[in-house]
Order: sequence, then C-alpha cells, then structure tokens
Amino acid sequence: MKIERKTAGNVTILAFAGEFDAFNLPTISEKLDALLQTGCTRLVFNLRLLKFINSSALGYLIKTNKRLRELDGELVLSEPSKFFQSTITTLGIDQIFKIFPTDEEAVKYYHDAGGEQQTSFEGVPVDEKLLGSTTMFFRILEDPAAMAVGKILSIYEEGPTFKYPADPDKVKIDPEDLTIGRKLWIKFRQPFLEKERFFEMEAEITMAVDLDDTEGAAKYRLRYTKIDPQDRAMLEQFVRDQDLLRSEARPKSIN
Repeated sequence: MKIERKTAGNVTILAFAGEFDAFNLPTISEKLDALLQTGCTRLVFNLRLLKFINSSALGYLIKTNKRLRELDGELVLSEPSKFFQSTITTLGIDQIFKIFPTDEEAVKYYHDAGGEQQTSFEGVPVDEKLLGSTTMFFRILEDPAAMAVGKILSIYEEGPTFKYPADPDKVKIDPEDLTIGRKLWIKFRQPFLEKERFFEMEAEITMAVDLDDTEGAAKYRLRYTKIDPQDRAMLEQFVRDQDLLRSEARPKSIN
C-alpha cells in the first residue's frame, strides 16, 4: 500500500494505491492517527487505485470519519475504484460517506462551493462472497475419504452456518449423517477478510434445520472445536467488523 499526500488550502488529500487490509492496517492507522493529531481534520481519500479493502480497514475508515466529525471535520472520498464501489454497494453502506467523482469536487465541498457528489452506484455489481456466501469444503472427521461442498450463509464468532447440499446433484455425504454433535473438518475462504487464504479447522454441528426454499437442503450451524488461535482471533474480529458495518447501514431513528 502506498499513500501520496497533497494539500489544497486547509484540505488534505491522501491517494491510496494497492491493498488496504489487516496486514498494513496497523502501520497506516498509526500514520493517519498522527496526522489527525496535527490538526488535519478535513480529509479527502482518493481511492482510484485501491485494489482491495478488507472489513477491518473499512471499519477503521468509518471510525475515523466519526472521530473527525467530533472534531468538526470530516472524511470524504473521491474517485472510488470499481472494487470499492462494489464493496460498499454489496454491504449497503454506500450512503455512509460523501463520495465525489474527483478531488476537485471533494475540495469544493469543504469550501462551501457545492461539490457534485457521486450519489448513485446503480448498476454496480454485488459480490456475494463479501457477505459470506461462499464455498466451504468439509468432511466427517472420522471419515477422511468423502469430501463434500457446502455454501456458507453467515459467520458468527463461534463458527459459521452453511447450506448443504447446495447442489442436489452433488451429494458426497449423506445429509442423514450430519447430525447434531457430529465433528467435521472444514476449509473455507473469506475474501473480505483474507482474500488469498484458506482457513482450516475442526468444528461440531450444533444445529440442523431443513430449508423450505431448497428441497432436501438443510442449514447447519457449527462451533469451532480445534482452531489456530490466530485464525480464531481474525475470524472473531471479522464478525465484529461486520456488526459495525451493519449497524452503520441501518436507518437512523429520528427522535
């Protein structure tokens, strides 16, 4: 991740290039927090060259914007990349930030000159993988020969829920064998957390419910039983980040 800085009067413009994820978040957040402490409270983040952002980094941007507003400042965005547009559209948080098509329009906003916002992302594709709707490979722990494929529906701190079979023509494990208490080995990828990495662990079925919308399919809930502590911490943080994003996406009540 590279960040270039320039100023336009009392507005600071930071151009991001590369990937903003859990790996570089500590370094970047430290630098940005230091910038805020110098009194820079009017920020424009140019995201034209942003290739990827994960849940923790996006959560940090939301928290930074809240902090700036408390300081009578604000964080606005300009030239969002296609990936960023798809991400915020998928998550339903495209109204959280003020977003402008150019740096110049963003600076105009701070100078009370209007600034034409990019308010609509109509036609931007939704990426279901960001919501946890992704493939999960699994097998019964005591039977390593049979490998099946399910579809993750959501992820909680204690483990994921998944649908099986996702395809009635590809049943590798008899659903009758997926009973509560059954131990599984599972493997899945969560692109909004670590896009290139698979998580592997052992888990136990704690719930099994038939799904009305798909004949013969059921929803299963899992609890991690054997997992690398670092993986657990990352997945738990991912769930907390998702909760933050969902809370921001909800309509605010008017008293």
